[in-house]
Amino acid sequence: MMKMPRIRNPLFAVSLAAVSLAAFAQTPRENSGELAPEWTRTDTDRDGFLTKEELVPFPSVLKQFEVIDTNRDGKISQAEYADWIDAGKPTRND
Repeated sequence: MMKMPRIRNPLFAVSLAAVSLAAFAQTPRENSGELAPEWTRTDTDRDGFLTKEELVPFPSVLKQFEVIDTNRDGKISQAEYADWIDAGKPTRND
C-alpha cells in the first residue's frame, strides 16, 4: 500500500483546494463540444450572443427566440441556448 505524503503547510493545502475548485468550476458543459462550432458559425459579429438577424438563416430557432431568450434582453447567450438544448428544445405555442 502506497503511503500518502502528509501536507504540513496549511496554506499550501488551502491553495491546492482553491486551485482544484477553480478548475472544477471551469469544466465545460456536457454539450459544449457540440455547441461551439454551431455557435461560432451563427454568431457572425462574434459578440458572444445571437440576435434575431443572425438567426434568419435558422428559421426553426428564430421562431423560438422568445422561448430561448429567458432574460428578455433581445439576444441569446450561449448559456440560454445551451439550457434550451438541454431542456429538449421546448417550443412556444403559436
